[in-house]
Amino acid sequence: MLFYHLYGLNLQSTFDIPTLPDIAAPKIKPDITIQLVTDGCIRDFVSEAVARQRIALHIDRQDALVYLQNCGVYLIQGGCKIVIISTPNAHSEKICQALLGVVMAVLLYQRGLYILHASTAAIGGTALAFLGDSGAGKSSTFATLLAQGFVGVADDLTAIQLSSQRATVFSGVPKMKLSNEVANALNLSDSCSHSDDESLFSFLSSTQSTSFSLSHLYILEYGPDFAIEPISRQQAIIQILRYSGLKSILDVRDRIQFKQAARLANCVHVYQLQRPRNLQQLPKMAKLLKNHIRSTHSGQYPL
Repeated sequence: MLFYHLYGLNLQSTFDIPTLPDIAAPKIKPDITIQLVTDGCIRDFVSEAVARQRIALHIDRQDALVYLQNCGVYLIQGGCKIVIISTPNAHSEKICQALLGVVMAVLLYQRGLYILHASTAAIGGTALAFLGDSGAGKSSTFATLLAQGFVGVADDLTAIQLSSQRATVFSGVPKMKLSNEVANALNLSDSCSHSDDESLFSFLSSTQSTSFSLSHLYILEYGPDFAIEPISRQQAIIQILRYSGLKSILDVRDRIQFKQAARLANCVHVYQLQRPRNLQQLPKMAKLLKNHIRSTHSGQYPL
């Protein structure tokens, strides 16, 4: 058995997940068990017609199924168990990529967390998340903040635990994907080439037991100059729902999702962040964000 820590949870797996650093066997029972079955039959779980599709989903808070044509069937049970029935000759890299993406998002959803398609960094115990459409600059903003001394929490998938007055985040997968253009602009090295246009980087995340209070959400957009403007609570709820990590999966009328989005809008400050497309301006944006957080921060952690 192999053991990992992710999103504040202990994972026990029957196979190696190279993207995650392994840990010693915990003294307490793992929160999540992951089992890979290589000699099973996916036809026991999906019909032949479904198996011809690229992807198929059945999402429920107790029992969920994710089928990916080149990987297999992922059974997600009660937020505590994942069973993977792989297709013949499935690549382990693709199996793990799906596991740490949509499958983990569904499991965290089952555990009652709100999932955002966002990049999140932290400073002084306070976390800030960046939302935006594809290409809006979430990962480049995230990488810039790490270069300026922020701690990496999660790139791309952020899971939020909500209480009545607080939104809490834990460390996600310690990898970020950047375009080579952005990587060169930030003078990053030691990359693992992912394709002709992108590189995959490891980043130093927080310790396993560390949690962060999420205080700021920034909706990214491009513009002629830097500007940070607050948005109304109603608009904040709309944006939080718009950038839900499970938006394309869940019913748009999911009442629990709406209530969580409204609660999150009450717990955090939400802003529109406009920035120029010029990559040479990225360090300036990091300083702007530091000053903005310092001027608006009212939490218990020092900055």
